[in-house]
Amino acid sequence: MGFFDKETPIEKLVKELGYTDYEYKNLLSSFDFSPYIHLFKDEELLSDVLRQFARKNVDFSIHMDFVANMFSTICVGESLTKEKQLFKSFFNLYMEKPENQELFLINDSFQKIIRAFDDKKIALEYLRFLTNDENILENSSLENLSLLIDYAAEARRYYVDDRAHLSSAVSLIKNFDPVLLKYGDKEQVKQIIDKRLSEDKRMSGLYDVDMATLAELSAKVDEIFANGNGLETLIKMSEKEREILKKELTAFKQGIAAAKDKEIAELQRKASQILKEFTATHLELQEQQRTTVIAEKDSLLQDVNNELEKKKAELFAIADSVGKRISTELVRVHNTTNDSVKRIKEFVDNNEEIKKLIAESKSNDELVTALTQFVQYTHQAGLSIPISPDQVKIPTSSEVFVTPGVAAVNGITVMNGPERELDPRVNYYFDETIPFKDRFRQLIELKEKDERENGTIYHEKFDTIAKFIMIGETPYMIGPSGCGKTFMIEDQIARLFGLNVVADSYITIEQTILGYTNGGNGSYVPSNFYRCYKYGDIYLLDEIDNSIANAAIILNKFMGNSNQSFTFPDGITINRHPNFRIIAAGNTKGYGSTQEHNTRQKLDEATLQRMTPVEVDYDNRIEMRILKDYPAWYDFAVNFRAAVESTSQTSYDEVNTIGTFTTRDATSIKKCLDTGVFTDEELMLYKIVETKDDDTLGQISLAMQNNGNFKNNGSRQLFNLFNSVIEAKKTRGKVKCKTI
Repeated sequence: MGFFDKETPIEKLVKELGYTDYEYKNLLSSFDFSPYIHLFKDEELLSDVLRQFARKNVDFSIHMDFVANMFSTICVGESLTKEKQLFKSFFNLYMEKPENQELFLINDSFQKIIRAFDDKKIALEYLRFLTNDENILENSSLENLSLLIDYAAEARRYYVDDRAHLSSAVSLIKNFDPVLLKYGDKEQVKQIIDKRLSEDKRMSGLYDVDMATLAELSAKVDEIFANGNGLETLIKMSEKEREILKKELTAFKQGIAAAKDKEIAELQRKASQILKEFTATHLELQEQQRTTVIAEKDSLLQDVNNELEKKKAELFAIADSVGKRISTELVRVHNTTNDSVKRIKEFVDNNEEIKKLIAESKSNDELVTALTQFVQYTHQAGLSIPISPDQVKIPTSSEVFVTPGVAAVNGITVMNGPERELDPRVNYYFDETIPFKDRFRQLIELKEKDERENGTIYHEKFDTIAKFIMIGETPYMIGPSGCGKTFMIEDQIARLFGLNVVADSYITIEQTILGYTNGGNGSYVPSNFYRCYKYGDIYLLDEIDNSIANAAIILNKFMGNSNQSFTFPDGITINRHPNFRIIAAGNTKGYGSTQEHNTRQKLDEATLQRMTPVEVDYDNRIEMRILKDYPAWYDFAVNFRAAVESTSQTSYDEVNTIGTFTTRDATSIKKCLDTGVFTDEELMLYKIVETKDDDTLGQISLAMQNNGNFKNNGSRQLFNLFNSVIEAKKTRGKVKCKTI
């Protein structure tokens, strides 16, 4: 029997193409698909692939092997139906346009991206970003784009979470200078990427320490060991003395058998006191040694960080100085050019011969071309000349090569588009001519209306935060990750106050707040903070406790209401808008790293004193609202969180939040459950169990077993499933469970 002796999906495709593309039909008929049918194990899927090749008029004989390798890379698990759907998404992206195919193929980009992310769906997101967002393919050289993809593969080892890794890879591309990405030298781009890799490495807790530092640490360790040996000798001597004392006491008791019981008791008391004092001294010495080691370690790390920040600040200062010199030079060149053009204009105005040539230019193409270029130059310089539009064609804006979104003004590159209109009006809730109680009552009425009509849940600390914002204080919201701090400000505060909220991450250099001078053209690049200060927006500084203390001190000038104007690096003094407010958020109290957040920095005391700390913890009402359609999951989440907080902690005055159930988790699980395609087992594994070690899971399970208060049978089943998934994780087995 021949290959097409029976009706198959591919044969149907051949017949279908027979009416539209006879050559493609013949190509299909003569091609040996046997190896690919064996690989795909789904002739219908293979037929769909070929159909897309035909629609795009693509030579499948060239692309078929790559697509087959793509299929075998993605479809490796047991849930083949879902993985085939994921393969189709990758394939559709591959077929969208030829540029995408080039991206997939350069330097094994597809394989690198797949290996860079454990979750293939996130790998797909990264590819979509590269092909669809901000014309990255169009504005990047393939060589530099390949280096960015190499970064995604190399940086994987420094990230535990795929989502965080994706965010880092995307932010790297977005923060790149487009001109450098398109035309920059490969070594320049590689230096920037290597710097980011070094930062990733440090963020993951890895530091490069030179031999001199290691030698110094080794010497300190030897000193500690020497002190320990001395302590051991002291202990042995004390033990020996105790034995001697014990023998003497025994002999004494034997020699004065007739002595009074009171005297014997007194001797025993003194001996006991000696032992207690010795034990206390021993423990105190141990604690001193431990504290010394910890202090020296922290001091060493702080010295390294300070040196790095000092070097970074020096580089920015150099760049700022160069930028200013360039700006001055560009202005001088521009003035010289204006003088030259002015002389040319006067010459044209007073020369009848040139006017005559212009009148005769219609019959001379070469002259028209030359005059067109001349007119173009004068128009770019902002001058007009006595030539009517019907005599010489003036190029339109679309015909002049101008960088999109950028224009030249006085020799300085600035962004196109109108300046944002400054509205000086004071927000009603900030208007101090109205009694505070009246303004606050109006805000609460608006909030309660939103709760009644829309069922919105506000965090229990919302009113407190709103009060401090209204009086111009800087609230510092301290709370665990995922408890709703950012959502409260960006959605609820912004909506009720009717103001824009601009969020920024932590501060590592002063330019994050002040902006900086572009070293390439000398223009001032304003910061998000600058715009908020000028136009009256709310500035939310998230993760302030990840900031470098020396850089974050710049905020001290702006907190509260004392600073009414400020001169930014552009040399212009800006008046503080009456609606401008600063809000800070973080996971710690600003005193340094904790077990949960080991990269957090210690903030300067002057900065902490200018902020009002408000602890924002998880609010069960918010999770109840999110999971109202899934009561079993809500009840499980409440018990799970209580169990996490009852496990061992690193600091007696802080609640343990490592691996807890967050508001963000509740939102994510609801989205998954709403799709109807995720099982409880999958969610339990990937959202609850997979990110924790076996010891932590064991402690949480025991706490839930002993102290859990499950209110329905569904949550008890989820707890049993939780234990089953833990065991399966240990043995790398599988547990089957139907959705409750």
